[in-house]
Amino acid sequence: MKLRRLVSTIAIAAGLVVVCSAGGYGGDDSIGGAINGIVQDNQHNLEIRKAQKTEALLNTSGFKAMPIDTPKKQKVIQGLTPLTFNQLAHHGKIRYWFADPYNCKCVYEGDELAYLRYKQAKKERKKDKQEEAYLIDQENQVDLPMDSEWDPVGAFGLP
Repeated sequence: MKLRRLVSTIAIAAGLVVVCSAGGYGGDDSIGGAINGIVQDNQHNLEIRKAQKTEALLNTSGFKAMPIDTPKKQKVIQGLTPLTFNQLAHHGKIRYWFADPYNCKCVYEGDELAYLRYKQAKKERKKDKQEEAYLIDQENQVDLPMDSEWDPVGAFGLP
């Protein structure tokens, strides 16, 4: 995970160098304008990735995707917080709405059971990622014999 962040940071820095050397970002010749544009692009990409990851779970949990294809629907969607579950009561029942204006340009709607299935699937995905990270850590561990001459800890003066 840290490697991905490092690669992302390097990519952003490289993009900044290219943009600044080209004379600005979007018509703004300042470095601040270039940084602002890159940050906005990065934020938009993060929102799309979050939407994609969430949509996969919503689809398997029983939520129904409904396109935002009319001005009336677009007006409704503006009242919902994007990429967040919104609880709405309808005829005495709680319905869960998840607005995605970034990826599918739709809203997902589901009942309490669909929401509970989503929460469970999200927990399972998190557990799977933790197990995968643990296995990767185990693979990357270096076991040295007790009588090894290579002593990275001692070389740096650590107790």
